[in-house]
Amino acid sequence: MPQSKRARYLGIGILLLIISASVAAQWFFDQKVTSLLQSEAAQPYQLQYEGLHTNVFLGNIRLTQVSARTPDRQWKVAVETLQVRGLHYWALLQKEDVIFSKVHIQSPAISYHPKKQDSSSASETKSSSPSITIEKLIVENGSFLMKDTTNQRSARLEDMAINISDLTYPTEESNSSFPVDYGTYQITARNGYSDLSDLEAITFGRMSLNPDDGAFEQFALRSRYSKTELSRQVAQEHDHYDLGIANVLLNDWEAGTTKGEPYFHLGELQLQQPMFYVYRDKLLPDDTSHKKLYNQALRDLPLELQVDSVTISEGMIAYEERIKPDIAPKDLTFNEIDATIRNLHSKGTGEVRANITAKLMDNGPFQLDWSFDPQSKANTFLVKGELSQFQSKSINPFLKSNLGAEVQGTVQQLYFTISGNELESQGDMKMKYDNFEFTVLKKNRLGVNKVLTAVVNLFTKDGNKTDEDGFRHGNFEVERKQDKSFFNYLWLNLQEGLVDTMTGRGKKRD
Repeated sequence: MPQSKRARYLGIGILLLIISASVAAQWFFDQKVTSLLQSEAAQPYQLQYEGLHTNVFLGNIRLTQVSARTPDRQWKVAVETLQVRGLHYWALLQKEDVIFSKVHIQSPAISYHPKKQDSSSASETKSSSPSITIEKLIVENGSFLMKDTTNQRSARLEDMAINISDLTYPTEESNSSFPVDYGTYQITARNGYSDLSDLEAITFGRMSLNPDDGAFEQFALRSRYSKTELSRQVAQEHDHYDLGIANVLLNDWEAGTTKGEPYFHLGELQLQQPMFYVYRDKLLPDDTSHKKLYNQALRDLPLELQVDSVTISEGMIAYEERIKPDIAPKDLTFNEIDATIRNLHSKGTGEVRANITAKLMDNGPFQLDWSFDPQSKANTFLVKGELSQFQSKSINPFLKSNLGAEVQGTVQQLYFTISGNELESQGDMKMKYDNFEFTVLKKNRLGVNKVLTAVVNLFTKDGNKTDEDGFRHGNFEVERKQDKSFFNYLWLNLQEGLVDTMTGRGKKRD
């Protein structure tokens, strides 16, 4: 046989051998993957799929219309397409470790239905199964739904997109509460919702998170009921909240656990254009439980919190109370709020310091400096503030609906200092004003109670007994009502200060 024919037949034979080996390898790989998906280990997860495609040479696996659930039936997932690419055969053969170059999950619908855990079966056993590493995980168009029927809570996310590098299970850190290690990541989602309690929920339009920064657009914290319905749902006073924030930005953040305790560290938190409406129905019985001051509230947090800086820009707060069933409440507002809070912490050192500027009722520039130490067991605090060029008639709608009174005149300048603790406080105030006049209204708010108006104005000085700069001075002491909030405590101090300044001796005490 000529040499050329022998070479040709040899080549054809080798080619047929390669093809046969390739077909056999592909068949074996396909059978092996099918066997693993139907193995006893996979049965508890009730794994189902419609289509399976594999490529032995590229190490690719593609599943379509996949569904599975955890053995406890708390987690369920349905996936349109699951693609696994680049199986590293050498690592699998040498160390029995499973490494994939890329996993691409298309349109996963994840649901979580928490149930009460059986403590007798909660013990964990260490597994000697090989590690699984995914060098790049991509999730597109995902959704998440949590429904806790026991506690009547729910949460959801839409349009989730996840990109994670170097995902490894199990984690190498023995004390980690998270079961996997990971490198860089980028997570986005839209239309988020989560119940915070029976009465409040949070929502956001868009979320974005990476290892350094985070952002929430169109963030809101709102009561789950209308004002009227909330009053029917509760047995005692509970504020109705409506908080909307254009953007919440997190810079330089980190969260996790250390020595079994959770922590959250944040370089800067920015709240852009927060609009906060608070309504209180005073016709309901008082909530007489003890209200923590912010020292203790931070100190008692079940995590190590450290926020270096919080900045608030272009904010607004509106507060209203229903005092009488037949009188519509009016707002007390602070507009154009800009604030900086530094060293906000739960277990750290040093004082928390807040510097706030705003306009009271959209006309009187107002400034407040507030400091306190969360580690102070006495819950001590210091507040300094000032108000200038305040046209008092702007507050009349609030005074008329809440106190049955009106006022005229201008506060040219007002300064106050308040220092206190859990039980009591004291302070001083100085005030320059002119043409002040109170009007006390009848109970129906439709007419003037001339007798009471005359008595009140008799005790309200018209600016005499001032110092050389035109200021009247006052001093005050207040005993805290421990079933009221810090802001009620602050208001009582300001109220006592105003009364003593305007009706007292007027001169500064030595």
